Amino acid sequence: MSALPLEGIYPPVPTFFTPDEELDLATLENHLRWLAESDIAGYVVLGSNGEAPHLASEERELVIRTARQVIDQLAHPKEMTHSRLQLLAGCGEQSTRATIAGCERAARAGADAVLVLPPFYFRGRMTGAALLAHYRAVANYSPLPVVIYNMPANTAGLDMEASLICRLAEEHPNIIGLKDSAGNIAKLAQIVGQLDASRPDFAVLAGSAGFLLPALAVGARGGVPALANVLPQQVCRVQTLFASGCLEEARRLQARLVALNTLLTTTYSVAGLKAALQLLRGYGGLPRSPVLPLDEQELAQLRAALAPFVGEGLSND
Repeated sequence: MSALPLEGIYPPVPTFFTPDEELDLATLENHLRWLAESDIAGYVVLGSNGEAPHLASEERELVIRTARQVIDQLAHPKEMTHSRLQLLAGCGEQSTRATIAGCERAARAGADAVLVLPPFYFRGRMTGAALLAHYRAVANYSPLPVVIYNMPANTAGLDMEASLICRLAEEHPNIIGLKDSAGNIAKLAQIVGQLDASRPDFAVLAGSAGFLLPALAVGARGGVPALANVLPQQVCRVQTLFASGCLEEARRLQARLVALNTLLTTTYSVAGLKAALQLLRGYGGLPRSPVLPLDEQELAQLRAALAPFVGEGLSND
């Protein structure tokens, strides 16, 4: 398996729907092209913000293929500002067998790597031994590099231990990184520190813009923040400032992003992200049912949180 270095900001893009809840691939293409005008390193499709649990397997494959086509078109020298945008696809399922099948579909559709949530339906039986066996099997049979996705909020509270993550990274070269949305900075520092010598290629990515700068400070190489869908330039700039040693400016920008990030993740989730895109970009639409859109009071709160950023490289055009 060839190495796939992960570094930078990877927006976890939404899956867009028509009013009758069919896939809206044209809007997805539009959004991906707009994001490519910023300094992002690539995209994550079919993550939590991509509403992956609400998509059929054939729909998931269509989303990946669409993203790959956009990346390939952007690779034309007249259009492309990056050497090559990377494409990560969520493939976590509740069984090992289904997860491996999802990885195989993602490879056929053109993904570069897969993002794998731990199985959690039988939460009480997801011991360290069970998770070790699961990720070993996925890494053995996946045709693509594997990124572990730790997100207790979406996995019935299952929070993978640092020792387990490090063991998997040290044992299996096809496990190339971690996206962590739990926000435990001490834990991220422990993982980076333990793997510095044994797996210097292993990339830790912050799962939220709310703790992007602290994660970078302890050795993370980037992030997969939902906020990067709405404010890609600002989120990318946090990492650019950090890398340039402009820590005070990075700190101030990080602080500005926290309140809006909380609304779009912890408070309103994917419905808030889509509403923010609708307000700022003129597209976004609704989440697929049973998730409800924001009500008028929630929209008013979101407008107020977005107001300070209007005019900072944003447009409804």
